[in-house]
Amino acid sequence: MTKSLKEKNRPQLIVFAIANAIGLAVLLKGLNQILLLLDSATKGNIGILGRIIAVPAALAFVIGVLSWAMPKRWKEIMIFWRIHDCLPSNRAFTVAAHKDHRIDRGRLTEKYRDLPSRPAQQTTLWYNMYKKNEHDATVEDAHCAYLRYREMTALVAIVMVCFVAASALVHPSSRTITTGILIIVAECLLLFLAAPNAADHFVANVLAIATTAD
Repeated sequence: MTKSLKEKNRPQLIVFAIANAIGLAVLLKGLNQILLLLDSATKGNIGILGRIIAVPAALAFVIGVLSWAMPKRWKEIMIFWRIHDCLPSNRAFTVAAHKDHRIDRGRLTEKYRDLPSRPAQQTTLWYNMYKKNEHDATVEDAHCAYLRYREMTALVAIVMVCFVAASALVHPSSRTITTGILIIVAECLLLFLAAPNAADHFVANVLAIATTAD
């Protein structure tokens, strides 16, 4: 049985969550203290080794659970900055079809008659095209990338909440708090670019395949 897109993305999402958890630990506890813990672990201190493994793993688990608990619509609103009709497929024929030179609107009109202009109807027709071509490599790759970056965006938002909450408990310096917030904001900005771009490619790839399909 082939892996689902969620299964394909899971290892990268786990690594992403653990990397952020370790980053939080280093910021809040300090690199020197983390290095001391690592030195103790390499000298056979099983208790320290257990803490080094358990703390990031627990944080990654908590972050992951919270990400899955967040409704999909919230993630889409956060990525596309729209409350209504936020998905790119809502503008598949009025926007996406005009931006990609691979898409022949005339050909699509011949095949599907009048192309819809209402957001919900555009998504319905686009989704019908997607289901017919979902196993095409270009469509699957773009879909997988969109889902991955969407989940990472949700994870980063949760990392920010966890960092602020942990800072309130640990009481690090204001410089440490500022550094942590800036790093997380930088991650957010990169993902705010990556996720919508992946979504746009996903929508456009489906339309391009549908243009050439018999």
